[in-house]
Amino acid sequence: MKRIYIVHLLPLEYYPPITNLLDVLHKDARFKVEVYSTHNHKSRPIYANASIPISRSTYPAYVQHPVRKIWAYIQCVIRPFWRMLRFKPDAILYYEPHSAAPVYLYKKYINKEISVFIHNHEYYSPQEFQEESMKAIRLFHRLETSFLYRKAVWISQTNEQRLELFKKDYPFVDYSILHKLANYPPQSWHRLPANHPGKDKIRLLYVGALSFENTYIKAIIDFVIRYQDRCSLDIYTYNASPEVEGFLAKQDKHLINYHANGIGYNEIPTIGPTYDIGLVLYKGHNLNYIFNAPNKLFEYLACGLNVWVPDQLEGCKPYLNDKSRPFVAKVNYDKLEDHLLSEYAKHLELPIREIPYFCENELQSLIGNLEQD
Repeated sequence: MKRIYIVHLLPLEYYPPITNLLDVLHKDARFKVEVYSTHNHKSRPIYANASIPISRSTYPAYVQHPVRKIWAYIQCVIRPFWRMLRFKPDAILYYEPHSAAPVYLYKKYINKEISVFIHNHEYYSPQEFQEESMKAIRLFHRLETSFLYRKAVWISQTNEQRLELFKKDYPFVDYSILHKLANYPPQSWHRLPANHPGKDKIRLLYVGALSFENTYIKAIIDFVIRYQDRCSLDIYTYNASPEVEGFLAKQDKHLINYHANGIGYNEIPTIGPTYDIGLVLYKGHNLNYIFNAPNKLFEYLACGLNVWVPDQLEGCKPYLNDKSRPFVAKVNYDKLEDHLLSEYAKHLELPIREIPYFCENELQSLIGNLEQD
């Protein structure tokens, strides 16, 4: 039985791909797994798995007092390091530069032969690491570039475009250890596209974080108000800026149904099939977003929903499809027009396709490598 220690210092509940991996590993008798993470502060249901011990501390970003913040950072290094000393893993998987420090200490000073696996939920450009808000993370990232990237047996990004950017940023990394690992939902989410006969409106759905700076929330609200006789919108979010919260609270609830308490991840497939179109609203304001194929794209598709994606998101382009349902259409959110609603009706005549984007299949490459190393 392989002993795998996972360090994910950002709260697990904000990142469904890691909890999906834990759900898959939980069923696999080849592995014994332990995890270190931090507490979530957004009232999301706490992830727990009876067969996988999860240790947590406070994430430093949620601590205001400077001395306590420093202590929180120390705990995020020392406590997972101590847990690894006790667990004696055969391999370590860590997520994002935020989690690099305890892995560095263990690999460099305790077990030089241990296999290190690295996955990145996001792409951070070298310029982003120089921002003031990334000061602590920049320090951890230096441990990656100076040591861990050279010693790892696996480094993955969520799509090919981000992987190519990573290659250009770190040409010294052996290409043979670089992998794509997309963020797909579980197979249990699978639903076929549904027609909703007798409805007089096209139902739009958005699930995710919201801000005026990073999303097209204002544009889609204006669109729904303009064509309110033909469409409606439901919004589920745990994480909206105060300005967006105030804006949404003023909308007509019969037209813009704002669920301020969000929705649990595993509840999405229970509501998704009741809608017609799922919305991806991210603006391409940096490379990470431009080359993003967000989780929600695949979650909507798994639920049988058609999807509108912003036309500047290069990461979504490989998934565009107008030949079958559920379709994926690029739209210009800066210039939304009524023809989008007319085209939706035409798409109802398209044949239905099977969606292949599920985590159980996508994770097999990583899991196979974890078993071998």
